[in-house]
Amino acid sequence: MSKKEQEQVGKFIEEYLFNREEIALIIFLIDIRHNPTENDKLMYNYIISSGLPCLILANKADKIAITKVSEAVQNLQKQINPIGDIKTLPFSAERKIYQDEVWNVIDKYINL
Repeated sequence: MSKKEQEQVGKFIEEYLFNREEIALIIFLIDIRHNPTENDKLMYNYIISSGLPCLILANKADKIAITKVSEAVQNLQKQINPIGDIKTLPFSAERKIYQDEVWNVIDKYINL
């Protein structure tokens, strides 16, 4: 994406996050298999600056060994949200594992 396109997307995201009153929770998807990219970090900064509640989902958890999931989530947490004030959970949309805790968190925000 060119710099100009990134600026346009950034303006759209900012406008959406800061002007939509209906947002109860932002769910930020990030690939559990990789370190956060610069775009991931940029998106995280938009989310933080919005002041809205957020949940980080480390997606594609089915693509790594079950014994490595916890470590991978902690690694992402340290890199993207080192103070740990935003919950980071594993998730797999494809195999539908790790869903219960995710839905429990989402339910808390939907039922406010």
